[in-house]
Amino acid sequence: MHSSGHILRLLLLIPILSASFAFGQNLVRNCELEQKNGCPTNHGQISRCKFWISPGEGTTDYLHACNSGNYSVPLNQWGMQEARSGVAYAHIISYYPSQGNFSEYLQTELACEMQEGKSYVVSFYVSCADDSHFSIDGMGAQFSVDPLIQIEDNLIEISGDVHVANPLGHVIDDKNGWTQIHGTYIANGGEKYITIGNFLHASDLTIETFISWQTSIASYYVDDVNVIAVETIVDLGPDTTICPNDSITLDISNICNLIELRWENDSTGLIRRVGPGTYSIYGKSGCTEIYDQITISTSPDPGHFLPGDTIICPDQLIDLIPSGTYDTYEWQDGSDQASYQTDTEGIFWLKVTDSYGCSFTDSIYVNSLTAPLFSLGNDTLFCQGLEITLDPGIDSIHNHYLWNDYSDRSILTVSDSGEYWLRISNPCGVMIDSILISTYNCNSAIAAPNAFSPNADGKNDTFELKGENISSFSMYVYDRWGSLIFESNDLFQGWNGECKGKPCPVGVYVWIAAYESMSVDVPAERTTIKGSVVLLR
Repeated sequence: MHSSGHILRLLLLIPILSASFAFGQNLVRNCELEQKNGCPTNHGQISRCKFWISPGEGTTDYLHACNSGNYSVPLNQWGMQEARSGVAYAHIISYYPSQGNFSEYLQTELACEMQEGKSYVVSFYVSCADDSHFSIDGMGAQFSVDPLIQIEDNLIEISGDVHVANPLGHVIDDKNGWTQIHGTYIANGGEKYITIGNFLHASDLTIETFISWQTSIASYYVDDVNVIAVETIVDLGPDTTICPNDSITLDISNICNLIELRWENDSTGLIRRVGPGTYSIYGKSGCTEIYDQITISTSPDPGHFLPGDTIICPDQLIDLIPSGTYDTYEWQDGSDQASYQTDTEGIFWLKVTDSYGCSFTDSIYVNSLTAPLFSLGNDTLFCQGLEITLDPGIDSIHNHYLWNDYSDRSILTVSDSGEYWLRISNPCGVMIDSILISTYNCNSAIAAPNAFSPNADGKNDTFELKGENISSFSMYVYDRWGSLIFESNDLFQGWNGECKGKPCPVGVYVWIAAYESMSVDVPAERTTIKGSVVLLR
């Protein structure tokens, strides 16, 4: 019997474990601006924030608690502000009226390209610096296939509206907390960069002035930048069941910028061919930690679901019925029923398919059989001391044999006179036949009883051989395991049914006798005979 099934291939999109995001992969690397290439020590060192840059000549600043002076967090050159996450953030000037269209920007390359028509939830947080004299509404994020380039320190000119922008007229003037700027962006496809800052000319801005004296700029801290795919990343899929001896492919090669990859067995390959078991994956993509787990089970193998090989008698009809219930059935002749009926001999096979789509095949051999028909032959006369074999001439694994001495062999060897019968039965019928065996004295002869009962009643208490015209006699009696339990060199000394001084159990025992003829007509050759005796109690 064998099984087969379709090989399953799963495209794996991994769900996020980040508590902040309920969608998919965050395409922003170093989204909390915590990873650094070095500690900031001066103005305009945004490049020390890993993956982040300034796209032009603006002096975008990186502030981190590793600095103990003007570029630290929470206290720095532009005021006092706790980081929204961790101990770092960026600082940009978004409005500087004395410098014309001067503005600063924050830019990074995304972990992977945006896909055409896909939606992305975009958000970042800003806080107005204490040192700002102005607050504005023109803050947003722009996506591009290539990096946006800032010419000198002027505004970056874009066509159309800012992709994700703070609502116009909603001035960002909170100096104590953080203001979230968010929106949903539907990608054109291929966008690889995000640039954050003010993209509006002064004439298009809503500007407010703080009463107290500060530097004549509008500057903002920036933290926690997220670009999250609305559609989940392909995961390992639901727990599944495969066919015996089958396997499936776990493929995570479609996850972009996957780092720190580790399977449950510490392997790091992107593609695994696996069988039954539980498998889990951990890694990072962009700013997203990923984890998923899948359990693969095996469809139960029904084993031999057809009955064992059987026989069929003449004019009989049998039903072949498999064990279990399956979705589909296919017999050797193409029939699709759950059972099969036949009145002929042959090999029959069945292919079944279970609810998991797994196929199993089993077969059965139906052998034709007839009722026993045999003969033990004509009544027979032979010399005492000889033996003949009674053979019905038919032998089959389906036959059950029962002789008059209750033996169940297919043949019987006899040396004593008497009537012998044999009953043969099989599933198709029963037959009995008998034969009369007679012996006569051929100069020298020995006769042996076929049973005795050593019960001290004075009748047939010992097993003795009766002989004529013999000499140099010896006899041995064996139990059914072939162990010698009695021997004698005296024709008149019989076996009393004891084994090592104790009564032997009821049963059939084998005896062997050897002698020479005393007759002058018969050469003095040593003759050996054997037989069996039933010990009764």
